[in-house]
Amino acid sequence: MSHLRGAVLFLAAALLQWWWSASLAVWGLTPQLLLVLTVALAARVGPTEGMCYGFLWGLFLDILRPDLLGGNALILLLAGYGTGALRRQIDVSDPVSHCAVVAMMTWAGFLLYGVLGAVFAEGFIWAGWPAFLLDPLYNCLLVPFAGMAAAWLRAR
Repeated sequence: MSHLRGAVLFLAAALLQWWWSASLAVWGLTPQLLLVLTVALAARVGPTEGMCYGFLWGLFLDILRPDLLGGNALILLLAGYGTGALRRQIDVSDPVSHCAVVAMMTWAGFLLYGVLGAVFAEGFIWAGWPAFLLDPLYNCLLVPFAGMAAAWLRAR
């Protein structure tokens, strides 16, 4: 893998997530592009690289939303590990199963962020029912594009 392609993907995804959440929120909802990309990369290249990208993208998200520093980094790191571990049992190259993994990781991320808030912050941090119910669907719309980005990263 080219380190230059990795740096370009990392910066482009981080800037796109920031721009999208600041400018294109629909009913206050934005897709979790960095989670979807973490899942796509972990499915394509394995848990180690997925965990690295997830952790760094999570730190970026923690800078954008400073209510629980390190929470997003832990969640995306675990999403990268979980997807990388699942890739031997599930065909995550298939868009339907990839979408199912993204939906499960989205729900798990919401719940884990809430639990981390209950442990380390003032209480359970809840994004609300609309985000909990609609974000997995919103994230699934990004699955084909994340798959193309992961394939581009792996191209020689």
